[in-house]
Amino acid sequence: MKVYKLDLHRMLHRDARRTVIRFIEAHWAEQAELEIVTGNSAKMKSIVIGVLDEYRLDYQIGRPLDLNNRGYIVTWIR
Repeated sequence: MKVYKLDLHRMLHRDARRTVIRFIEAHWAEQAELEIVTGNSAKMKSIVIGVLDEYRLDYQIGRPLDLNNRGYIVTWIR
């Protein structure tokens, strides 16, 4: 499974939703793991999770073995 990363650092909140949608749709036809870097912004995480919920994608904040870094969200397209 390929892994693709989107970094939302320095992005305005108003542009994040559209950017995440484009990122998901760019990889929709393949099996992929998507990592979306949000930083520690609760608002940015909320925007990303809202889009993932619309697409009905499972996700997790951070990774189980990376307890010190919760500044990203991982989802899978299967």
